[in-house]
Amino acid sequence: MDRRSFLAATAATVGGGLSAQAQNYSDYTQDPRPDVPEGTCTAGSLDGPVLAGSPMVMGPAADAISILQPMQRMGTGYLEFAVADGPWQRVDGGHAGLLPLSEHVLKFRLPPLPPGQEVRYRIVAHTIGWVKVRQFYHGELKAGEPQTSEVRSFRTLDPDAATTNFVVWNDTHENSETLKQLHERTSPLRPDFMLWNGDQSNDLHFEQDMAGQILNPAGLAVGDQWPIAYVRGNHECRGPAAPALAQFTGAPDDRYYYGFRSGPLAAIVMDTGEDKPDDSPYFGGMAAYGPMQERQAEWLKAIVQEPWFRDAPHKALFCHIPLWFRHPKLTANAFDGHRHCRGLWEKTLVDAGVKLVISGHTHDYLWMPADANRPIGQLIGGAPQPAYATLIEGTATHDELNLKMTKLDGSLVAEVKLTA
Repeated sequence: MDRRSFLAATAATVGGGLSAQAQNYSDYTQDPRPDVPEGTCTAGSLDGPVLAGSPMVMGPAADAISILQPMQRMGTGYLEFAVADGPWQRVDGGHAGLLPLSEHVLKFRLPPLPPGQEVRYRIVAHTIGWVKVRQFYHGELKAGEPQTSEVRSFRTLDPDAATTNFVVWNDTHENSETLKQLHERTSPLRPDFMLWNGDQSNDLHFEQDMAGQILNPAGLAVGDQWPIAYVRGNHECRGPAAPALAQFTGAPDDRYYYGFRSGPLAAIVMDTGEDKPDDSPYFGGMAAYGPMQERQAEWLKAIVQEPWFRDAPHKALFCHIPLWFRHPKLTANAFDGHRHCRGLWEKTLVDAGVKLVISGHTHDYLWMPADANRPIGQLIGGAPQPAYATLIEGTATHDELNLKMTKLDGSLVAEVKLTA
């Protein structure tokens, strides 16, 4: 039996007569998709408004910037940027020759940018849909009309600047009133960067909700004019959509631990993961945060030796779960994960000259100065309820690092001054 005859015989017998079941793509007299009316989409979206809300600039270092644009229809597109008064340049994004395609968010990684420069940017996007016609089994590709966003701008961080100003949000948990008041307080400050220190959400359950949870919380443009330093909280580890978090964030290399320099401040972001042991039945066998924290320990030993960090007048760690814990209503070990992180990271941080940890998680505010039992000062802030929410403002010069933590009404709850 020759090869053609063998294949024909096999198709007729395997699986109860496969040849009779297989679609004949060349037979245009047959309707390939009787379940879909002619002229409607088999996938994607027909032409219409494609951009949703405002973009977010994440990174935050000049060589690690991503810009993410929420979408309201399935679409594709590209980003254009210009440094200062320079020409527009195009960033395609996507992978392996395909531009990004999403119904929720488009993500663009920019090439390394010069420090301390204004960068203008805009997004060009259009819908993509596959419309049923008889000669195409799954639909003919239809592209919508291109739509261009307004031009926005941000300034890249400058490691050599004499000063830097920043703000920190903690534990907003999708509380609209808290988010609106924080945004109102932050906008006039025009910080060099904003650090969002975890628990942006209650959990990540549906991908269609994640742009609203992270990129445009409460419908606000919180990160289109200055870079956001993103910190993952333990609530972003929860829910069936948690594995999709990297699509909606722009942490360098899609890791949630990294470092950057802004003026006199060298910042380290670490990922504290969850607040319970990996073998907790709460995680259903899905947790492996211990090994991740151990990998970060090795990474930390290397990063603190780099000149940009080693030579900085001020060094700070930002992480969601505090490394030290104190609360009048809970035991000292209520959040087990912090002990593991502290044991792995503390010596390296102390030896590297880190003098400050800024955390959240406890929904309380507290300044814990360094003492004989705690070699690094720790500032804890943030809560979802407006009555307990806080805003941290930081300013670093060569000689001093000053921090002010206030409630939403502007009343002062902690003030910290550290010298170089």
